[in-house]
Amino acid sequence: MKIIEKIACIVLLSLGATFLNAANFEGNFALTSDYIWRGMTQTGEDLAYSGGVDVTSDTGVYVGVWGSNVDFGADDNSSYEVDAYFGYADESERGISFDTGYISYNYPGGEDLDFEEVYLGLGYKWVGLTLSFGLDEAPNNTEWSVNFGDSGFGVTYGDYDQYGKYTLVSYDLTQTIFGFSVGIALSEFDAEIDGAQEDGFVITFSR
Repeated sequence: MKIIEKIACIVLLSLGATFLNAANFEGNFALTSDYIWRGMTQTGEDLAYSGGVDVTSDTGVYVGVWGSNVDFGADDNSSYEVDAYFGYADESERGISFDTGYISYNYPGGEDLDFEEVYLGLGYKWVGLTLSFGLDEAPNNTEWSVNFGDSGFGVTYGDYDQYGKYTLVSYDLTQTIFGFSVGIALSEFDAEIDGAQEDGFVITFSR
């Protein structure tokens, strides 16, 4: 947890009082049938609950913290994940967008799992490309995404170095249920090492 505190302090100090005065604070919460990240379950295909806080400014600078429960089996003592991140994002009137930043993944109780990435996201209207570069020999990830306008349908394809390739087909309901947004998704993962496949169906309630 110390690394998260250091990151937050450095970012907030560097942004200064101007950022804080113009900052927008937003919270989020989600309940999902399975926490799938880059095609792989992080909760042993069991229920996951997550939440976070984001602080953004009108200039496009942002900083945030997000956490979820995890379960990697009996060989690992970590029971939750806490991520800290900051970056800068913007979008032009023509629909061209970019997002660049840094993220630290932390697993208290399983410190050998901790790693960091810097990322660059590029988008044009419905199409997006995100390049994640692992630090200290952590693997890189390349991810393409397509969102079909306002239909709620989306497709994501990724290639996670040393792990495998994944595909996610998702649909977000256009209406909320008791104030919660609802999304469903089909996930497929093809592992590099032993050719194992990991497929799953996920339903998520969020707000």
